[in-house]
Amino acid sequence: MSLKSFIKNFIKRKGISVGISSLVEKVGGFLLVIIATRVLSKSDFGLLTYANTTLVFLIPFIGFGVHQALIRYGALANSQLEKRKLFIFTLKRGLLFSVIITLFVLLSAPFLTINIKGANIYLLILSFQFVSLFIFEMIRIYSRLLNLNKLYAQITNLKTIFLVLLAFLLSISFGSIGFAIALTIAPLLISLIYLKKLKLIGFNERFQLNIPFKKFFLYGLYTSLGGVLSQLLYAIDILMIGNIVKDETIIALYKVSNIIPFSLLILPVIFIKTDFVLIANKSRTDKKYIKNYYLNYLKLFSVISGLFLLLFYFFSSDLMLLFGTDYQETSLMKIFVIGVVGALLFRIPLGNILSAVGLAKINAINSLVILILNCIFSYIFILKYGAIGAAIVTASLMWFSGFLSLFFFIKFIKK
Repeated sequence: MSLKSFIKNFIKRKGISVGISSLVEKVGGFLLVIIATRVLSKSDFGLLTYANTTLVFLIPFIGFGVHQALIRYGALANSQLEKRKLFIFTLKRGLLFSVIITLFVLLSAPFLTINIKGANIYLLILSFQFVSLFIFEMIRIYSRLLNLNKLYAQITNLKTIFLVLLAFLLSISFGSIGFAIALTIAPLLISLIYLKKLKLIGFNERFQLNIPFKKFFLYGLYTSLGGVLSQLLYAIDILMIGNIVKDETIIALYKVSNIIPFSLLILPVIFIKTDFVLIANKSRTDKKYIKNYYLNYLKLFSVISGLFLLLFYFFSSDLMLLFGTDYQETSLMKIFVIGVVGALLFRIPLGNILSAVGLAKINAINSLVILILNCIFSYIFILKYGAIGAAIVTASLMWFSGFLSLFFFIKFIKK
Protein backbone atom coordinates (compact mmCIF):
# COMPACT_ATOMS: atom_id res chain seq x y z
CA MET A 1 0.00 0.00 0.00
CA SER A 2 1.51 3.32 -1.11
CA LEU A 3 1.21 6.63 0.71
CA LYS A 4 -1.17 7.79 -2.03
CA SER A 5 -3.44 4.77 -1.47
CA PHE A 6 -3.22 5.29 2.29
CA ILE A 7 -4.54 8.85 1.97
CA LYS A 8 -7.13 7.89 -0.67
CA ASN A 9 -8.58 5.08 1.49
CA PHE A 10 -8.69 7.38 4.51
CA ILE A 11 -10.78 9.86 2.52
CA LYS A 12 -13.02 7.06 1.19
CA ARG A 13 -13.88 5.97 4.73
CA LYS A 14 -15.11 9.52 5.51
CA GLY A 15 -11.90 10.34 7.33
CA ILE A 16 -12.25 13.95 6.25
CA SER A 17 -15.59 14.19 8.08
CA VAL A 18 -14.06 12.67 11.20
CA GLY A 19 -11.10 15.02 10.85
CA ILE A 20 -13.26 18.11 10.50
CA SER A 21 -15.35 17.09 13.52
CA SER A 22 -12.18 16.55 15.55
CA LEU A 23 -10.93 19.95 14.43
CA VAL A 24 -14.24 21.52 15.39
CA GLU A 25 -14.00 19.78 18.76
CA LYS A 26 -10.50 21.13 19.32
CA VAL A 27 -11.47 24.62 18.21
CA GLY A 28 -14.42 24.36 20.58
CA GLY A 29 -12.08 23.41 23.41
CA PHE A 30 -9.86 26.33 22.50
CA LEU A 31 -12.84 28.69 22.51
CA LEU A 32 -13.85 27.37 25.93
CA VAL A 33 -10.43 28.37 27.25
CA ILE A 34 -10.74 31.79 25.60
CA ILE A 35 -14.15 32.24 27.25
CA ALA A 36 -12.77 31.12 30.61
CA THR A 37 -9.68 33.36 30.48
CA ARG A 38 -11.65 36.38 29.26
CA VAL A 39 -14.80 36.07 31.41
CA LEU A 40 -13.45 34.46 34.60
CA SER A 41 -10.79 35.84 36.90
CA LYS A 42 -7.33 34.30 36.72
CA SER A 43 -7.85 32.84 40.20
CA ASP A 44 -11.22 31.24 39.32
CA PHE A 45 -9.77 29.83 36.11
CA GLY A 46 -6.88 28.31 38.08
CA LEU A 47 -9.29 26.68 40.55
CA LEU A 48 -11.48 25.34 37.75
CA THR A 49 -8.40 24.01 35.94
CA TYR A 50 -7.18 22.25 39.06
CA ALA A 51 -10.57 20.59 39.62
CA ASN A 52 -10.90 19.56 35.99
CA THR A 53 -7.35 18.21 35.90
CA THR A 54 -8.06 16.16 39.01
CA LEU A 55 -10.77 14.37 37.05
CA VAL A 56 -9.02 14.19 33.67
CA PHE A 57 -7.09 11.06 34.49
CA LEU A 58 -10.32 9.31 35.57
CA ILE A 59 -12.36 10.25 32.48
CA PRO A 60 -11.06 7.27 30.43
CA PHE A 61 -12.38 5.12 33.30
CA ILE A 62 -16.01 6.05 32.56
CA GLY A 63 -18.08 2.88 32.72
CA PHE A 64 -14.95 1.05 33.92
CA GLY A 65 -13.97 0.96 30.25
CA VAL A 66 -16.77 -1.24 28.92
CA HIS A 67 -17.31 1.25 26.07
CA GLN A 68 -13.78 0.37 24.91
CA ALA A 69 -14.74 -3.29 24.86
CA LEU A 70 -17.86 -2.38 22.85
CA ILE A 71 -15.86 -1.01 19.93
CA ARG A 72 -13.35 -3.88 19.95
CA TYR A 73 -15.89 -6.73 20.10
CA GLY A 74 -18.60 -4.83 18.27
CA ALA A 75 -16.20 -4.57 15.31
CA LEU A 76 -16.10 -8.39 15.23
CA ALA A 77 -19.92 -8.80 15.41
CA ASN A 78 -21.62 -10.31 12.36
CA SER A 79 -24.68 -8.07 11.99
CA GLN A 80 -26.12 -4.68 12.87
CA LEU A 81 -28.69 -6.37 15.13
CA GLU A 82 -25.92 -8.02 17.15
CA LYS A 83 -24.14 -4.68 17.43
CA ARG A 84 -27.31 -3.02 18.70
CA LYS A 85 -27.86 -5.76 21.28
CA LEU A 86 -24.26 -5.45 22.42
CA PHE A 87 -24.70 -1.68 22.69
CA ILE A 88 -27.67 -2.00 25.07
CA PHE A 89 -25.89 -4.73 27.04
CA THR A 90 -22.85 -2.48 27.46
CA LEU A 91 -24.84 0.69 28.18
CA LYS A 92 -26.69 -0.81 31.14
CA ARG A 93 -23.55 -2.09 32.84
CA GLY A 94 -21.48 0.98 32.02
CA LEU A 95 -24.06 3.34 33.51
CA LEU A 96 -23.94 1.46 36.80
CA PHE A 97 -20.14 1.60 36.84
CA SER A 98 -20.17 5.34 36.01
CA VAL A 99 -22.51 6.08 38.90
CA ILE A 100 -20.14 4.22 41.24
CA ILE A 101 -17.19 6.36 40.09
CA THR A 102 -19.25 9.54 40.50
CA LEU A 103 -20.14 8.61 44.08
CA PHE A 104 -16.48 7.86 44.81
CA VAL A 105 -15.41 11.31 43.59
CA LEU A 106 -18.19 13.04 45.53
CA LEU A 107 -17.04 11.36 48.74
CA SER A 108 -13.36 11.99 48.02
CA ALA A 109 -13.69 15.65 46.96
CA PRO A 110 -12.63 17.18 50.33
CA PHE A 111 -9.42 15.13 50.31
CA LEU A 112 -8.64 15.72 46.61
CA THR A 113 -8.78 19.49 47.11
CA ILE A 114 -7.24 19.67 50.57
CA ASN A 115 -4.43 22.02 49.43
CA ILE A 116 -6.59 24.17 47.13
CA LYS A 117 -9.94 24.22 48.92
CA GLY A 118 -11.56 26.66 46.52
CA ALA A 119 -11.59 23.93 43.84
CA ASN A 120 -13.97 21.72 45.84
CA ILE A 121 -17.26 23.09 44.46
CA TYR A 122 -16.04 22.71 40.87
CA LEU A 123 -14.97 19.13 41.53
CA LEU A 124 -18.43 18.28 42.88
CA ILE A 125 -20.16 19.65 39.78
CA LEU A 126 -17.73 18.17 37.25
CA SER A 127 -17.91 14.68 38.82
CA PHE A 128 -21.28 14.12 37.10
CA GLN A 129 -19.42 14.15 33.79
CA PHE A 130 -18.67 10.46 34.35
CA VAL A 131 -22.30 9.66 33.52
CA SER A 132 -22.90 12.24 30.78
CA LEU A 133 -19.62 11.56 28.95
CA PHE A 134 -20.11 7.78 29.14
CA ILE A 135 -23.47 7.97 27.39
CA PHE A 136 -22.08 10.39 24.82
CA GLU A 137 -19.07 8.17 24.03
CA MET A 138 -21.36 5.13 23.70
CA ILE A 139 -23.45 6.92 21.07
CA ARG A 140 -20.34 7.91 19.10
CA ILE A 141 -18.90 4.38 19.26
CA TYR A 142 -22.18 2.90 18.03
CA SER A 143 -22.10 5.14 14.96
CA ARG A 144 -18.53 3.98 14.21
CA LEU A 145 -19.53 0.33 14.55
CA LEU A 146 -22.14 0.88 11.85
CA ASN A 147 -19.42 2.52 9.69
CA LEU A 148 -21.36 5.79 9.86
CA ASN A 149 -18.37 8.06 10.28
CA LYS A 150 -20.39 10.95 8.88
CA LEU A 151 -22.95 10.50 11.68
CA TYR A 152 -20.10 10.36 14.19
CA ALA A 153 -18.91 13.72 12.88
CA GLN A 154 -22.42 15.19 13.08
CA ILE A 155 -22.85 14.13 16.73
CA THR A 156 -19.45 15.55 17.64
CA ASN A 157 -20.06 18.87 15.87
CA LEU A 158 -23.46 19.40 17.45
CA LYS A 159 -22.15 18.73 20.95
CA THR A 160 -19.18 21.05 20.47
CA ILE A 161 -21.24 23.98 19.19
CA PHE A 162 -23.87 23.53 21.88
CA LEU A 163 -21.24 23.27 24.63
CA VAL A 164 -19.46 26.47 23.59
CA LEU A 165 -22.71 28.44 23.43
CA LEU A 166 -23.97 27.05 26.73
CA ALA A 167 -20.65 27.69 28.48
CA PHE A 168 -20.60 31.29 27.25
CA LEU A 169 -24.17 31.99 28.34
CA LEU A 170 -23.88 30.31 31.73
CA SER A 171 -20.48 31.84 32.52
CA ILE A 172 -21.81 35.31 31.71
CA SER A 173 -24.80 34.70 33.99
CA PHE A 174 -23.31 32.58 36.80
CA GLY A 175 -19.54 32.89 36.45
CA SER A 176 -17.25 29.90 36.92
CA ILE A 177 -20.05 27.79 38.45
CA GLY A 178 -22.09 28.20 35.27
CA PHE A 179 -19.07 27.25 33.17
CA ALA A 180 -18.65 24.01 35.15
CA ILE A 181 -22.37 23.20 34.83
CA ALA A 182 -22.18 23.62 31.05
CA LEU A 183 -19.27 21.16 30.82
CA THR A 184 -21.35 18.60 32.70
CA ILE A 185 -24.80 18.77 31.11
CA ALA A 186 -24.06 19.52 27.43
CA PRO A 187 -22.93 15.96 26.48
CA LEU A 188 -25.94 14.43 28.25
CA LEU A 189 -28.50 16.60 26.42
CA ILE A 190 -27.01 15.80 23.01
CA SER A 191 -26.85 12.09 23.88
CA LEU A 192 -30.55 11.97 24.71
CA ILE A 193 -31.38 13.44 21.29
CA TYR A 194 -29.45 10.74 19.44
CA LEU A 195 -30.62 7.88 21.65
CA LYS A 196 -34.11 8.74 20.47
CA LYS A 197 -33.08 9.42 16.87
CA LEU A 198 -31.31 6.05 16.55
CA LYS A 199 -34.29 4.28 18.20
CA LEU A 200 -32.15 2.92 21.01
CA ILE A 201 -34.55 3.96 23.76
CA GLY A 202 -36.87 1.06 24.56
CA PHE A 203 -34.85 -1.50 22.58
CA ASN A 204 -34.55 -4.49 24.93
CA GLU A 205 -34.06 -7.77 23.03
CA ARG A 206 -32.38 -10.66 24.83
CA PHE A 207 -28.65 -10.86 24.29
CA GLN A 208 -26.07 -13.49 25.11
CA LEU A 209 -22.43 -12.39 25.07
CA ASN A 210 -20.50 -14.95 23.00
CA ILE A 211 -17.35 -14.56 25.08
CA PRO A 212 -16.91 -14.70 28.87
CA PHE A 213 -17.94 -11.37 30.41
CA LYS A 214 -14.66 -11.42 32.34
CA LYS A 215 -12.70 -11.28 29.07
CA PHE A 216 -14.97 -8.51 27.73
CA PHE A 217 -14.68 -6.54 30.97
CA LEU A 218 -10.91 -6.98 31.36
CA TYR A 219 -10.22 -5.76 27.83
CA GLY A 220 -12.14 -2.57 28.55
CA LEU A 221 -10.56 -2.25 31.97
CA TYR A 222 -7.02 -2.60 30.61
CA THR A 223 -7.79 -0.09 27.84
CA SER A 224 -9.18 2.37 30.35
CA LEU A 225 -6.31 1.79 32.74
CA GLY A 226 -3.89 2.56 29.92
CA GLY A 227 -5.93 5.67 29.12
CA VAL A 228 -6.01 6.76 32.75
CA LEU A 229 -2.28 6.33 33.17
CA SER A 230 -1.63 8.10 29.85
CA GLN A 231 -3.79 11.03 30.92
CA LEU A 232 -1.76 11.26 34.10
CA LEU A 233 1.29 12.03 31.96
CA TYR A 234 -0.52 15.26 30.99
CA ALA A 235 -2.11 15.86 34.40
CA ILE A 236 0.30 14.83 37.14
CA ASP A 237 2.50 17.85 36.54
CA ILE A 238 -0.39 20.28 37.15
CA LEU A 239 -1.42 18.38 40.27
CA MET A 240 2.16 18.40 41.57
CA ILE A 241 2.64 22.09 40.75
CA GLY A 242 -0.58 22.80 42.64
CA ASN A 243 0.56 20.86 45.69
CA ILE A 244 4.24 21.90 45.68
CA VAL A 245 4.15 25.48 44.40
CA LYS A 246 0.58 26.13 45.63
CA ASP A 247 -0.01 29.03 43.23
CA GLU A 248 -3.10 28.96 41.02
CA THR A 249 -1.69 31.64 38.70
CA ILE A 250 1.25 29.39 37.79
CA ILE A 251 -1.21 26.54 37.20
CA ALA A 252 -3.16 28.81 34.84
CA LEU A 253 -0.01 29.78 32.89
CA TYR A 254 1.16 26.16 32.66
CA LYS A 255 -2.26 25.05 31.39
CA VAL A 256 -2.53 27.83 28.83
CA SER A 257 0.99 27.06 27.53
CA ASN A 258 0.15 23.44 26.68
CA ILE A 259 -3.33 23.94 25.23
CA ILE A 260 -2.29 24.60 21.62
CA PRO A 261 0.59 22.04 21.48
CA PHE A 262 -1.53 19.32 23.08
CA SER A 263 -4.42 20.09 20.72
CA LEU A 264 -2.22 18.73 17.91
CA LEU A 265 -2.50 15.27 19.46
CA ILE A 266 -5.96 14.97 17.94
CA LEU A 267 -4.42 14.45 14.49
CA PRO A 268 -3.28 10.82 14.96
CA VAL A 269 -6.52 10.11 16.81
CA ILE A 270 -8.45 11.15 13.69
CA PHE A 271 -6.78 8.41 11.67
CA ILE A 272 -7.26 5.74 14.32
CA LYS A 273 -10.89 6.66 14.96
CA THR A 274 -11.57 6.38 11.25
CA ASP A 275 -9.77 3.04 10.84
CA PHE A 276 -10.01 1.36 14.27
CA VAL A 277 -12.69 -1.12 13.16
CA LEU A 278 -10.70 -1.95 10.03
CA ILE A 279 -7.45 -2.48 11.97
CA ALA A 280 -9.27 -4.69 14.50
CA ASN A 281 -10.51 -6.92 11.66
CA LYS A 282 -7.10 -7.04 9.95
CA SER A 283 -5.39 -8.10 13.22
CA ARG A 284 -6.68 -11.64 12.69
CA THR A 285 -5.43 -12.18 9.16
CA ASP A 286 -3.11 -9.48 7.80
CA LYS A 287 -0.27 -8.12 9.93
CA LYS A 288 1.48 -6.89 6.79
CA TYR A 289 -1.40 -4.47 6.18
CA ILE A 290 -1.06 -3.08 9.72
CA LYS A 291 2.71 -2.67 9.31
CA ASN A 292 2.30 -0.81 6.01
CA TYR A 293 -0.49 1.27 7.51
CA TYR A 294 1.84 2.56 10.22
CA LEU A 295 4.79 3.11 7.85
CA ASN A 296 2.63 5.29 5.60
CA TYR A 297 1.34 7.12 8.66
CA LEU A 298 4.95 7.74 9.75
CA LYS A 299 5.91 9.18 6.35
CA LEU A 300 3.00 11.59 6.39
CA PHE A 301 3.40 12.74 9.99
CA SER A 302 7.17 13.19 9.81
CA VAL A 303 6.55 16.05 7.39
CA ILE A 304 3.67 17.44 9.46
CA SER A 305 5.76 17.33 12.66
CA GLY A 306 8.60 19.26 11.01
CA LEU A 307 6.17 22.00 10.00
CA PHE A 308 4.79 22.21 13.54
CA LEU A 309 8.28 22.65 15.01
CA LEU A 310 8.94 25.56 12.67
CA LEU A 311 5.56 27.13 13.40
CA PHE A 312 6.03 27.14 17.17
CA TYR A 313 9.65 28.22 17.00
CA PHE A 314 8.83 31.40 15.07
CA PHE A 315 5.27 32.21 16.21
CA SER A 316 4.88 31.04 19.83
CA SER A 317 4.67 34.66 21.08
CA ASP A 318 1.81 35.42 18.70
CA LEU A 319 -0.02 32.25 19.74
CA MET A 320 0.22 33.13 23.43
CA LEU A 321 -1.29 36.57 22.75
CA LEU A 322 -4.59 34.81 22.05
CA PHE A 323 -5.00 34.23 25.78
CA GLY A 324 -4.49 37.85 26.77
CA THR A 325 -1.70 40.00 28.17
CA ASP A 326 -1.47 37.98 31.41
CA TYR A 327 -0.05 35.02 29.48
CA GLN A 328 3.13 36.04 27.63
CA GLU A 329 5.74 33.44 28.68
CA THR A 330 6.65 31.23 25.65
CA SER A 331 9.36 28.87 26.91
CA LEU A 332 6.84 26.37 28.27
CA MET A 333 5.01 26.18 24.95
CA LYS A 334 8.24 25.50 23.02
CA ILE A 335 9.14 22.64 25.36
CA PHE A 336 5.69 21.09 25.07
CA VAL A 337 5.71 21.04 21.27
CA ILE A 338 8.97 19.03 21.25
CA GLY A 339 7.29 16.39 23.41
CA VAL A 340 4.16 16.44 21.27
CA VAL A 341 6.20 15.43 18.19
CA GLY A 342 7.21 12.21 19.97
CA ALA A 343 3.57 11.48 20.75
CA LEU A 344 2.48 12.27 17.18
CA LEU A 345 5.01 9.92 15.60
CA PHE A 346 5.00 7.01 18.04
CA ARG A 347 2.99 6.97 21.27
CA ILE A 348 -0.52 7.78 20.11
CA PRO A 349 -0.73 5.93 16.78
CA LEU A 350 1.06 2.83 18.04
CA GLY A 351 -0.77 2.80 21.37
CA ASN A 352 -4.12 2.86 19.57
CA ILE A 353 -3.03 0.22 17.06
CA LEU A 354 -1.94 -2.07 19.91
CA SER A 355 -5.36 -1.57 21.48
CA ALA A 356 -7.12 -2.34 18.18
CA VAL A 357 -5.27 -5.66 17.81
CA GLY A 358 -6.21 -6.69 21.34
CA LEU A 359 -3.04 -5.76 23.26
CA ALA A 360 -4.64 -3.30 25.67
CA LYS A 361 -2.74 -4.87 28.57
CA ILE A 362 0.58 -3.84 26.96
CA ASN A 363 -0.60 -0.21 26.82
CA ALA A 364 -1.51 -0.35 30.49
CA ILE A 365 1.95 -1.65 31.43
CA ASN A 366 3.63 1.00 29.25
CA SER A 367 1.57 3.76 30.84
CA LEU A 368 2.24 2.49 34.36
CA VAL A 369 6.00 2.63 33.76
CA ILE A 370 5.68 6.19 32.44
CA LEU A 371 3.51 7.24 35.38
CA ILE A 372 6.06 6.03 37.93
CA LEU A 373 8.89 7.82 36.12
CA ASN A 374 6.74 10.95 35.82
CA CYS A 375 6.00 11.10 39.54
CA ILE A 376 9.64 10.65 40.49
CA PHE A 377 11.21 13.08 38.03
CA SER A 378 8.42 15.70 38.17
CA TYR A 379 8.84 15.97 41.94
CA ILE A 380 12.61 16.43 41.61
CA PHE A 381 12.46 18.86 38.70
CA ILE A 382 9.58 20.96 40.09
CA LEU A 383 11.48 21.47 43.35
CA LYS A 384 14.57 22.56 41.41
CA TYR A 385 13.21 24.34 38.31
CA GLY A 386 9.50 24.96 38.98
CA ALA A 387 7.05 24.81 36.07
CA ILE A 388 9.89 24.63 33.51
CA GLY A 389 11.12 21.44 35.16
CA ALA A 390 7.66 19.87 34.97
CA ALA A 391 7.43 20.70 31.25
CA ILE A 392 10.85 19.15 30.52
CA VAL A 393 9.88 15.90 32.27
CA THR A 394 6.55 15.70 30.44
CA ALA A 395 8.13 16.29 27.02
CA SER A 396 10.89 13.73 27.63
CA LEU A 397 8.47 11.04 28.77
CA MET A 398 6.26 11.55 25.72
CA TRP A 399 9.22 10.45 23.61
CA PHE A 400 10.22 7.60 25.90
CA SER A 401 6.65 6.29 26.00
CA GLY A 402 6.58 6.37 22.20
CA PHE A 403 9.72 4.27 21.97
CA LEU A 404 8.22 1.70 24.35
CA SER A 405 5.12 1.49 22.13
CA LEU A 406 7.35 1.05 19.08
CA PHE A 407 9.15 -1.84 20.79
CA PHE A 408 5.90 -3.69 21.50
CA PHE A 409 4.56 -2.97 18.01
CA ILE A 410 7.66 -4.48 16.37
CA LYS A 411 7.35 -7.47 18.70
CA PHE A 412 3.70 -7.95 17.64
CA ILE A 413 4.56 -7.75 13.93
CA LYS A 414 7.38 -10.31 14.24
CA LYS A 415 5.45 -12.72 16.43
